[in-house]
This record gives sequence, structure tokens and C-alpha cells, in this order.
Amino acid sequence: SGLLPFSTFGWPEETLELSAFYPNTLLETGYDILFFWVARMIMLSQQLTGCIPFKNIMLHSMIRDSHGRKMSKSLGNIIDPIDVIEGIDLQGLHKQLSLYNLDSGELEKAMKGQAKDFPSGIPECGSDALRFTLCAYSGFKKDINLDVLRVQGYRCFCNKIWNCFRFSLSNFGDGFTFSEFIYKNLSLIDRWILSRLSYAEEIANSSFSNYDLSSATTSIYNFWLYDFCDIYIEALKPIFYSSNSEKIHTSRQVMFFCLHHGLCLLHPFMPFLTEELYQRLPFDPSHFQKIPSICVAHYPHNLGQRCQSLEDEISSVMSTVNIIRSLKTDYVPTKTKVNVFLSCHSPEVNQTYNQFHDLIKTLSNSSELIIDTDASMVPVGCVTTTNMHLCDVHILL
Repeated sequence: SGLLPFSTFGWPEETLELSAFYPNTLLETGYDILFFWVARMIMLSQQLTGCIPFKNIMLHSMIRDSHGRKMSKSLGNIIDPIDVIEGIDLQGLHKQLSLYNLDSGELEKAMKGQAKDFPSGIPECGSDALRFTLCAYSGFKKDINLDVLRVQGYRCFCNKIWNCFRFSLSNFGDGFTFSEFIYKNLSLIDRWILSRLSYAEEIANSSFSNYDLSSATTSIYNFWLYDFCDIYIEALKPIFYSSNSEKIHTSRQVMFFCLHHGLCLLHPFMPFLTEELYQRLPFDPSHFQKIPSICVAHYPHNLGQRCQSLEDEISSVMSTVNIIRSLKTDYVPTKTKVNVFLSCHSPEVNQTYNQFHDLIKTLSNSSELIIDTDASMVPVGCVTTTNMHLCDVHILL
């Protein structure tokens, strides 16, 4: 096994494969065989070829169960990746134990362990969700305590992207074609989502360079779930329901751009979902002749549309939106619209919040929204709380 780096390429003959692929750049392996295998490859390569076989070594984490225990047949806590991908019931898990040649005492203990950890078995999660989970776990830790519930969470993330994509396709309209948009003509929310996409691209690319897969998955996950689905798509709904054809056209172009780049960012971690959705994007027919599959598309980088000040403003707005939602949860029946009054603590906050009046009203699901620095405009009968130094929030009951 110590000869593996070069023996597979025809060594000792000077073959084309040997000159092309040896020495390599990166070895990905586990820390448990660092001295049993990796060190021997380096020593034999230096002795027989005069050079080391790779420049960098990336050590992945070792997978343990959700309680931090080493996976063991006698404990019944071994998780087969196929069972996570395809799903299996508790009876099926018990049946697998019969293959381990355990004595009756160990078998009973293992079955109790399975019943405790997987009372309903393991649900079908798919390979994309499992792959994303393992990469999200791998934050330079020695061990991973694998919790199947987290894999289920990322399966729900896949569903979120799928449903978001369905909404987007339904709002592109017939005959949609993507055209380059002029940045200075975009709305604030369009500029903001492009800024967040730029940030996700920056983090993903730098994380790949540093072999930090956990940071890459976090940035992509946050963009899709919190920025694109939870804020941007919700902000677009009133626009698509309006009759403003110019705004609708611009929003479609930006939405398509984000979908395309977002799928490419996600592709290394979720190849099956992203390929399926990529094939459904309404590209011009000539595009698929050039780039027939997302796996040969360029990975996004250097978008250069970052605007930190705008991100800070939206972050401030969202902190107030979350307070409004929290008040409504505590005092108002579900899905009931109420009048909201924001008394801002400074003219600057008042100006910023009025810029995003429609966004706050939409995301807080309010019937009316009044924003002012004058607290006297707040009527009697409101429940009130404060958002630190920004504003006081009042909802009329």
C-alpha cells in the first residue's frame, strides 16, 4: 500500500500517467492510519522516486454515534450510510444484528440500544443530505458525533430549496430569457441579495482553498435558507402580484441570477438535487449546448457586488421585524394582520426604516405600518416593546 501513489501509474516505467499525476497535491485520509500508511507512502516515494507523493494532507474526522461512543456491533450503534440514504425501519435494524454473530446477551443489549436511538427506524434522507451533513460536521474536529436528526434537518433543507425553485419557475412566465441587468437600476432588496450572494461566494471559495468544508457549507446554507428563501423570495411576492411590469422584469432577472449561482455554489455538496434543478432552469437553448450539465459549469467567484452598509441596514430592519413577529406570536392569533407603529429613536433610523417600509410591512405581515420619530402618533391600546437603541415597537390589539 505504500507504493500506491506511483505504482498505479505504471512505475517503474516513465509513463504519461506517471508524469501527469505524480506527484500529487493532496491526500485526504483519517488520522488513525497516519503512521500506518501515510508515513510509509512518503518514505517509499522518497526512496524510490526521489520526491514526496503529495504536498498537503487533510485528515478527516472519525464518525461516532450521537452519544460520542465508538461505533460497535455489540452496542448496536453502527450506522450504515445506505440505511440513512434509503431509510430503514426498526425491524430491519434488528435483522441486521443477526449478521454480526453476537451472543444472546450482546444481541439483546444491541437491540435495546437501537430501540432507544431509533424508535421509528431511520427515515429516508437521500445521499445529498447525508453528504452535506458530513461536510458541515467537519470543522477540523477529531471526532464527529453523528446525529441522524441533523441529516433529517438537511433533508428538509433540500425540500425548502425544491419548493423555492417551484415558486421561482411559476413566476418567470412564458418566454422568459435572462439578460444582464444594470446594477445601478436595481432596487435596494435586489442589491442586498446580490451582496449576500457575493459574501457566500467569497466564503465558499476561501473555505475550499483552506479545506474548511464546514465554513463553506455554513455560508451556502445561510444564503439559501435565511437570505434567499426567508427574506428575498418573501419580499418579491408583492412585486409579482402587482402590475408593475418593469419591477417584475428586473426581479425575475435577479432571481434567475441568484438561482443559477446558488445552485452552482451548492453543487459540490448536493450534486443530485442541483443537477435536477439546473436542468429545469429556463436557459436559452444555446446555453445547454455549451454547458449541458452543472458539473461542468464554472464555480462562482469574484461577483464583486458586496455592500456592507446595505447589509447592516437590512440586518437592523430584520431585528425589528423579528420583534414584531414575536409580539404577534404572544398576543395575536396566528396569521392575523395588525396595525404596527414604529417610533424611531433617531432621524437616521427613521430614514432607513422608511426606505424599507414595504419590506417591513411584508415580512411582518402587517395590515398597516406607520414609522415616525414622534411617539405621540401611537394610539391607545397597543402592546409595546423596544428594539434597543433603534426604535420602540407597538402593535395595536
